[in-house]
Amino acid sequence: MKLEEATLVLEPRSVGACIDIAILFYQRHIGKILPLSFIFGAVPVTVGMLGAANGNGWLLSGLLFFFVSPFLGATVVAGAGHHVFGEEFTIRRALMHTYRRLPVLLLWLPAARLVYALIGIMCWGLLSVPLAARYGFLSEVLILEQLRGSRTLKRLEEILRNSYFEACSRYTTIVAFTFCVGLTLFLLFDLGAQFLFATPILMAKVSWAVAAEDIANLLAYDPLLVGALSATWWLVYPLARLAWFFCYLDLRVRNEGWDVEIELRVEARRLLNA
Repeated sequence: MKLEEATLVLEPRSVGACIDIAILFYQRHIGKILPLSFIFGAVPVTVGMLGAANGNGWLLSGLLFFFVSPFLGATVVAGAGHHVFGEEFTIRRALMHTYRRLPVLLLWLPAARLVYALIGIMCWGLLSVPLAARYGFLSEVLILEQLRGSRTLKRLEEILRNSYFEACSRYTTIVAFTFCVGLTLFLLFDLGAQFLFATPILMAKVSWAVAAEDIANLLAYDPLLVGALSATWWLVYPLARLAWFFCYLDLRVRNEGWDVEIELRVEARRLLNA
C-alpha cells in the first residue's frame, strides 16, 4: 500500500464520522459487500435453519456467526483497506488478500474469539467490550500491516496507546448503532414478508401474553425466523466492521501522524518531479 495514493482524506474523526463514512462506503460498494456476506454467510444460515428441526436453530446460527464472521470482517478490511490506499475494491482481490494471510488468520481469529467467549462467560459478559476493543484491530494488523507472532500483540498495544478507553467507548457506540440498524432491517423483513407474501416471520406468530416463551421456542424451532435473523446479522456485520476499520485509521492518524506523513510524501514527490 502506498500512503501517498490514499483515496480518503486521513484526518482525526469522531466515532460518528467513522460511522458516516462506513455507511457511504457500504452504499458505494454494496455490489461487492453483499456477495461477500453471501459467500461467508450462506452455509451458516443454512445450517442454522436445518438445525431448527432439532431445536438448535438459534444456537447453531449464533455459534457459526461468532466464529465465521471474523473472516468476513477480515475480507472486508482487506478490500476496504487496500481501496483506501489506491487499489480497486473487487471481490476477487479482497478474497485473495485474505487467502494469502489465511494461515495466520486461522491461528489468531478463532483463538481471539475463544478468549472472548471464555472470559465473557466467566465474568458474566462484563469484560466483553474491553476485550473486543483490545483485540479488535487484529485483522488490520494481520492483513494490512502483515505482522505475525508476538509482534502482533505489541502492535495492538501501540495502536491503542493513550486511546484505549476511547476505543472502548467507540466500540460500544458502533455495536449499539449496528444493533439498531439490524433490528430495523429485521422488522422490515418481517413486515414485508407478512404484507407482501402473507408469511409472517415473528410478530404475528407471538402471543404477547407469553411473549418470552413464544420467542424462545421460535428461535429454537422456526427455520424461517432463524434464517431471517441470521441473514440480518450477516448483512449488517460488514457495516459495523467498516466503522471499526475507519476508527483504526483515525487512531493511526492521531497517534502516528499519518496525515502529516502523506503530505510530506506528496510534497517530496512533487519536488522530485519538478
